[in-house]
Amino acid sequence: MVGDCNTAARKHIGRSFVNILLVEDNLAEARLLQEVLKGTLFRRFNLAHVKRLGEAISLLERSRVEQLQADDFDVVLLDLTLPDSHGLASLDLLIQHAPSLPIVVLTNTNDEELAVEAVRHGAQDYLVKRHVNQDNLVRSLRYAIERKQAAEALREANEILEIRVQERTAELKTANELLRQEIERCQKIQERLELAQKAGKIGTFEWNIQSHDVTWTAELEALYGLAPGSFDGRYDGWIQTIHSGDRIKTEQELWQAVKTGQGLDTEFRIVCPAGEIRWIAVKSSLFHDQAGKPLRMIGIHMDITEKKQLEAQFLRAQRLESLGTLASGIAHDLNNILTPILGVAQLLPLKLPNLNEQNQRMLQTLETSARRGAELIRQILSFARGVEGKRVSLQINHLLLEIEKIIQQTLPKSIDIHIDSPPNLWIISGDATQLHQILMNLCVNARDAMPHGGTLQISAENLLIDEQYAKMHLDASVGAYVVVTVADTGTGIPLDILHRIFDPFFTTKEIGKGTGLGLSAVLGIVKSHGGFVDVQSQVNQGSQFKVFLPASQSILPQTDDDLELLSGQQELILVVDDEAVICEITKTTLETYNYQVLTASDGIEAIALFAQYKDKIQGVLMDIMMPSMDGMAVIPVLRQFNPNIYMVAMSGLNSTEAVLQAEQLGFQGFLPKPFATKELLQILHKR
Repeated sequence: MVGDCNTAARKHIGRSFVNILLVEDNLAEARLLQEVLKGTLFRRFNLAHVKRLGEAISLLERSRVEQLQADDFDVVLLDLTLPDSHGLASLDLLIQHAPSLPIVVLTNTNDEELAVEAVRHGAQDYLVKRHVNQDNLVRSLRYAIERKQAAEALREANEILEIRVQERTAELKTANELLRQEIERCQKIQERLELAQKAGKIGTFEWNIQSHDVTWTAELEALYGLAPGSFDGRYDGWIQTIHSGDRIKTEQELWQAVKTGQGLDTEFRIVCPAGEIRWIAVKSSLFHDQAGKPLRMIGIHMDITEKKQLEAQFLRAQRLESLGTLASGIAHDLNNILTPILGVAQLLPLKLPNLNEQNQRMLQTLETSARRGAELIRQILSFARGVEGKRVSLQINHLLLEIEKIIQQTLPKSIDIHIDSPPNLWIISGDATQLHQILMNLCVNARDAMPHGGTLQISAENLLIDEQYAKMHLDASVGAYVVVTVADTGTGIPLDILHRIFDPFFTTKEIGKGTGLGLSAVLGIVKSHGGFVDVQSQVNQGSQFKVFLPASQSILPQTDDDLELLSGQQELILVVDDEAVICEITKTTLETYNYQVLTASDGIEAIALFAQYKDKIQGVLMDIMMPSMDGMAVIPVLRQFNPNIYMVAMSGLNSTEAVLQAEQLGFQGFLPKPFATKELLQILHKR
């Protein structure tokens, strides 16, 4: 029964003592544990000692047969090296005979890896014999019992939940049957409604199969872009309105429907007199004369152009997502390649101070090119997958300089670009990547509005919004703002659609030229930053977008670029990366700035080194994407050696998901590859 399954786990509740079964063949070790437990103040421990695993199992079986009387056990202390069993086999056999009993394994100094594996097999904890004292022994026993209690309680809850789910499933089955009956009733009502719509001839047609005469309602003529009464009423006239790419297929489907005695149910494109292409769905019924000969087809036409456009947009979005996944993987590998290049370019001037001017320029070119490559990858990821989205204090003029570099290289030469970015702009709190996306979307829209050239003006200014101004803009609040203006001299936006430009999927561009998501994303990002957008536009005179971002009336302090101030004091740092060249260049860089460095090429080697130098290592730099055992798997093991160790995750993929996962696992910092010397020293300086 469910109610009895947790008896073993609850048996010690309310007692003032704890029964311990010690399985240890070394009498000296057993006496030591007895002496350690004698000095406890708050709880009394009864220790039963056996020297063989077989004895322990027999004792537990006897306790079970005697219906779990008061002399049974609350926890087992199990030595992993016994005369009649060894290692994990001892643990597995004991768990098989007493699955509800918490187990703490005992190990010698050289068996810690085995102990860790034992915990993974089901032990609640492990203790290294030479480190056992009263505090950690009592704590381990208490925690083992509590953890096992929680697990048993969860199992019982799951069983109860399963019963409730079964009961609820039966209820849902009954409800579903009632719902099915209601759906059938509603379907009959819907069918009668459709017949009523056909009788009302709203967007309907009637085709006389014998004479080929076609009758259309005025609503259907409007659907095809025709004036009322202008349709000639002939079958051939309707066929000619169908797009040439769909005409043969549609006509074949039509005559196949007549042949089989079924109504036509299909979709096709039409070309309106003005050249506009629309998607039409036809649903119809076929009627016969008394002899069974096809006589008439009556049905409706529906405009499904928007539905088709949405489907195409979603397909494009899926392709972009796949492209983003591919870009993320490539970016990770490229960043791993660029990391040592950038590091070497910064180290060589220090290692070779007597280089001539030409060689210095070559090294500078190498560093600049590596930085440009890293920046290009960052820009690709900012659109493909998104990067780490923490809000930071920044000045918008730095972002405007980045935008200027990009649009100068990508926009047509027929567009004159002017950027006004004063140096005294106030600080805003924002996500640089998202703000970058806002400005790029607005610049791309400005470019599309000026197909024959024009002027693109980007400016920024500080603005204090008072109460009167705030009343004129619903999303505005009284306070300080930084206002970024993007203005063009393009085609402008008609007044009748100006209020729709921020709607998702609304676009005036041709199919395949735009998704209608750009301005929607702009508005969403600005609102998430607590700001608002103001738009002014006139047809054939241009548009002006003003982005208002809440600001602090101060400027960022100047940073000190002196790397010597960030030098270490001979602290020992463990660097873990499967790329040997990254380990080597990082080691050389840190040693140049007065750090000591150990390197490991994978997680297993990192654990071994950390176990050896755990009292000396003061920081760990670890790649989170490595073969066999990556950083995500290593960090819990290292935390067991030293819960307070400062750990920094490294990755060639600076994605939001990677950063969030690293933070959840306990990394205190994140260092995206490729990283400059200053970034490396700064993140270690935060310890």
